[in-house]
Amino acid sequence: VRSMIISIFRRIHTIVTSLRGYTSSDCARPPSPQGEGSWNIKRKSMNDQYNAKLQPNTQKLRKDMTKEERHLWYDFLKKLPVTVHRQKILGKYIADFYIASVKIVIELDGSQHFEDAHIQKDALRDDYFNQIGCEVLRYSNADINLRFSSVCEDILNRISFRQKTL
Repeated sequence: VRSMIISIFRRIHTIVTSLRGYTSSDCARPPSPQGEGSWNIKRKSMNDQYNAKLQPNTQKLRKDMTKEERHLWYDFLKKLPVTVHRQKILGKYIADFYIASVKIVIELDGSQHFEDAHIQKDALRDDYFNQIGCEVLRYSNADINLRFSSVCEDILNRISFRQKTL
C-alpha cells in the first residue's frame, strides 16, 4: 500500500509540475502598481450566495467525519499539491470536499444516497454545482473501502483534465 501511495504522489508531482511549467521560486508576487502593501483587490467569488447559517454545520461535519471521509482526506486529498477544502459551503449546500483551483466537488455517498428521496436531492445539488461551473465527482463508501487506488487515480485524472481546460 505504501509503495502504491508513493507512486501516486510521484505521478501527482509530475502532472502538477508539467502543467504549471514553473517552479515554486517563480511564484513571487509581482510588485503592486500602487506601491508596497497595496494589494487590496476585491474578488468577486463564485460563492456570493454564502450561507453563514451553515457554518456551525460545516464545523460539526469536519469534526465528525465518516470513516471513508477520514480515509480519503488523510491518506490522499490532504497531501495533494492543490488546496482541498473539507465541508465547504457553496451556495445553500455543503460539499464534502472542494478543489477551488479546478472547480471540482467530491461527494462521498453512504447507503442512504441510493434511496429515491436522496437521489432527487443529490440531483438538485449536482445541478447547482454544475451551474456554478463545478464538476461533481461522486463515490460510494464501497468505492473508498474496496477500490481506493482507483478512486485516487480518477481524482488525479479529473484534476489534470480540468487544469488543462480551465
